[in-house]
Amino acid sequence: MLKPSSTPPDAGAQCVAGTPLDAGVPPDAGVQCVAGTPLDAGAQCVAGTPLDAGVPLDAGMPPDASAQCVAGTPLDASVPPATGMPPATTRVITEPLQATNPVVSRQRSRLLGPEALRALSPKVTSMRCNRCSNACLLTVSNFGKDPETGKTRRFITGNRCEKGAGNTLVQADLPNLFTYKRQRLFEGRPGAPYLPLTANQASRPTVGLPRVLNMYENYPFWFTFLTELGFAVVLSEETRKSTYEAGIESMPSESVCYPAKLAHGHIMDLIKPERAIDIIFMPCIRYERKEDPEATNQYNCPVVVSYPEVIKLNVEELNYPDTPTFMNPFLPYQDRKRFIQRAYEEFSAYYAEHPEAKGSAPTIAQLTRATDAAWAEDELFKQDIREAGEAALKWMEKTETHGIVLAGRPYHLDPEINHAIPELLAGYGLAVLTEDSISHLVKPERPLRVVDQWMYHSRLYAAAKYCCMRDDLDLIQLNSFGCGLDAITTDQVQEILVASGKIYTVLKIDEVSNLGAARIRVRSLLAALRNQELAREEAAVTHSSRQVISTAIDKPQFTKQMKEAKYTVLCPQMAPIHFELLLPVFQKFGYNFELLPSVDFGAVEAGLKYANNDVCYPSILVTGQIMEAVTSGRYDMEHTAVIITQTGGGCRATNYIGLIRKALREAGYPQVPVIGLSFHSLGETNPGFSISLGMLRRAVYCFYYGDLLMQCLYRTRPYELEPGSAEKLYRKWMDICKAQVSGKTSQRIFSRTVKQIVQEFDRLPLLNDRSKPRVGVVGEILVKFHPTANNGVVDLIESEGCEVQVPGLAEFCLFGISGGIWQHKTLSKKRISAIGSRFSIGLMDLLRRPMNKALAASKRFEPAASIYQLAEYAEGFLSLCNSMGEGWLLTAEMVELIHGGVPNIVCAQPFACLPNHVTGKGVIKALRSIDQRSNIVAVDYDPGASEVNQLNRIKLMISIAKDNFTALQAAN
Repeated sequence: MLKPSSTPPDAGAQCVAGTPLDAGVPPDAGVQCVAGTPLDAGAQCVAGTPLDAGVPLDAGMPPDASAQCVAGTPLDASVPPATGMPPATTRVITEPLQATNPVVSRQRSRLLGPEALRALSPKVTSMRCNRCSNACLLTVSNFGKDPETGKTRRFITGNRCEKGAGNTLVQADLPNLFTYKRQRLFEGRPGAPYLPLTANQASRPTVGLPRVLNMYENYPFWFTFLTELGFAVVLSEETRKSTYEAGIESMPSESVCYPAKLAHGHIMDLIKPERAIDIIFMPCIRYERKEDPEATNQYNCPVVVSYPEVIKLNVEELNYPDTPTFMNPFLPYQDRKRFIQRAYEEFSAYYAEHPEAKGSAPTIAQLTRATDAAWAEDELFKQDIREAGEAALKWMEKTETHGIVLAGRPYHLDPEINHAIPELLAGYGLAVLTEDSISHLVKPERPLRVVDQWMYHSRLYAAAKYCCMRDDLDLIQLNSFGCGLDAITTDQVQEILVASGKIYTVLKIDEVSNLGAARIRVRSLLAALRNQELAREEAAVTHSSRQVISTAIDKPQFTKQMKEAKYTVLCPQMAPIHFELLLPVFQKFGYNFELLPSVDFGAVEAGLKYANNDVCYPSILVTGQIMEAVTSGRYDMEHTAVIITQTGGGCRATNYIGLIRKALREAGYPQVPVIGLSFHSLGETNPGFSISLGMLRRAVYCFYYGDLLMQCLYRTRPYELEPGSAEKLYRKWMDICKAQVSGKTSQRIFSRTVKQIVQEFDRLPLLNDRSKPRVGVVGEILVKFHPTANNGVVDLIESEGCEVQVPGLAEFCLFGISGGIWQHKTLSKKRISAIGSRFSIGLMDLLRRPMNKALAASKRFEPAASIYQLAEYAEGFLSLCNSMGEGWLLTAEMVELIHGGVPNIVCAQPFACLPNHVTGKGVIKALRSIDQRSNIVAVDYDPGASEVNQLNRIKLMISIAKDNFTALQAAN
């Protein structure tokens, strides 16, 4: 049950002379009122004497010291509702909080009279608060001494917490597992602390570990592993605001999450000469160990997986003489046997490059012992967290205390990231638990609506389900700004909680540390919980009668009968040239496909209505296209299905299916089947839909025809002698190709057709050919190809007097197939996967050979590079294990363009696209090493993005491109 807090009132917000606070304004820490007028944030109201006997508010929550009322006057302020929670009305508790707290309803007002107020002559000074790392700039107004008490009367503003007002927040002795877990994580157990070897004790070099990202999950493993091998382990400093500032110059992306930005500062700390570090070890961990066997996968998020690559490419100090060696290998953390082999390869390579290093490379036997010890310590750490969670639950039951599961990512343990929100909750008299301290107690019913493929997310869903089973436990989710994946998790966690009558609260946090909004949302939650508790008491509802509703969903299947009945299958537009060719292929094989029209901004609005607005722009566009069609009234929704392609990787786009199902359900069409077109197992079954070899071969021809027609059109249109002639020739061959893929086709027909296309575009009359700068367009696959998603970037570039070059869609398909090759070498993919990948690539190259031959013989066009050549381009900058989203292909395409004489590039990506932070923005600085004229602009596309800003950035890039082009012509 909710109990009154034992926290003494702080002076963050008070009301003088019994005058009620303004209605509708919730009392907040740092907000005060004199005679009904709200004062500035954060201080004590001392136009009279500071209050010392106010009556704390209840408002259905443990009283907070930041809001008081004198003379017992009830407050009538309404707490504004937060997402997913009802409004609550604050009230005054007339009984004391504790036996020592008197009721003060009979106290007289101490508000100064008119003459005394006129006589006040305050002195205002500024000072820095030194009670925490925020170092708030305080404004102190001194009103002199109270003639009755002799106390100094001060009014303080500018503080962001109670400490700045001169108060110390006293918390009850209750569980705060954030504090416990952080101590256990980095300090070890009582009696078995993590004591690193000294330089003299160590038999191998000193290794620095940055206190960032997945180190908040895996530090016990890495400390034990490295210490057992004889390395001296040094951990970077605890995070402060100065940590962020120390690394700010090397951050390539302003929109990446705050936890990733902090990594730069931690690396700078480890580089300091006084640290005397030989190696900075920051491994790339694609997979965590699987905690829930029923989950689809156990990915880390793309930033956690690959951000060490960004550090390597952007922190220039790592290349200075006498700086530590930076090691960031991809390691199969989840596969013990393969992990040992990979660790042997990496440390052997280090000693081969540094023969002067202390000791020698670890042997397989030593690595095996160290890995066994590290795995055991890792499991012990997790077991300790689970036991702490169970102990906290028992304590809550015994003391009848309410608890909050503050759910988030492991790195939310960092006080600089969570901004003391755990302490804020504890200050309200709440026990604070972590999601992994209780996630082992229950598993959510499956199938979930989303694809449950990220290990930390699996914990969130389980923790949310457990909260549904108890009246004394609720959940608040922490969400870092810019975390694209959490647009998926927040919706699913909310569905689990709300289905069983729980209230969902999410706190979005970033580098800004002002907790005013967080306080309001927490208070709103507590007020609503108090109302729920009162309702249960009035209805005499017991804990045992709590009804927990399953959130397992029913997935309507596309059956063979539906295919025979010619159900309309709606297909969203994603790449206009290529999808126009694909449509007749599906129609030929008996599917009543309808390709939705090219997206307009009405579809964007529909997407924003039905999709989480924090999800990526492609997801909003795809969902919007479908929902605009579904709600248009043009279709019989009892005989309609939807199809969507799914790549199946660690990107959030793997959840297109879940997003569409949610939108259909909210629109009242839960019966509509959603077909997932994917070659990965995503838990989808549709007996009425299958891909035959004949369909697959024709689809490959569609990709090649589409790439060829796009290349020919973009190459010739800027120089056509007769306006519209290139478009006319393009339409002619588009119709011919569509007829071929839906009719009789063969490799011989394909060979003849591509040769004719190239020859006719070669003969198209042009004027001043190649007299314009060339600009490449790369990026996220949908934003790259869809004109609505990229605001018509191709037309814009051409209108600015440039020629556009866009790498083909076939390369993206080949990139996806090739993953088995590179991940077999480095991670834990099976050999059969690598063999299958090479075989499939060989077949696709064989089919494309006539097209490349025709392009090579052309006077205007160039053949496409092989996927192996592209991999070689990318490997010079980052690991080929970067395969989430567009992965290393994005880097490779930019390298290919630069090598091909196209140094001017637009890198188009959705806002908060996690893989693009690494393989897009993250490599731009390093690409200048290829050609100093490399002129690359990264442009974020989003429904709320400023189109003017996008235009200005692109036009500035084009202006530089023209200057460089003019200078090159003059030099030649």
